[in-house]
Amino acid sequence: MDNKTEITIEAVKEALDFIEDNWGTWEGDIHMLMANVTSDERVTTHDVRRLIHALSEGEFIEGLLGLSAEKIGENYIINVNR
Repeated sequence: MDNKTEITIEAVKEALDFIEDNWGTWEGDIHMLMANVTSDERVTTHDVRRLIHALSEGEFIEGLLGLSAEKIGENYIINVNR
């Protein structure tokens, strides 16, 4: 897999699985989500922020069902409901 967006989506999906296994429903910010993105060192906070921004704008991202984001000022509140 060499597409940066695909790599980011896969890393976030793994983080969501980890969150679901440990907490079920979860709410946090971008940094708390990044703490769970550990599968690929090529994924940066900037990459995840771009993905979260797209979600907050209502863009559908296949594979990220149950993940939502709301922009508040410069930050995002991220919710996981799977």
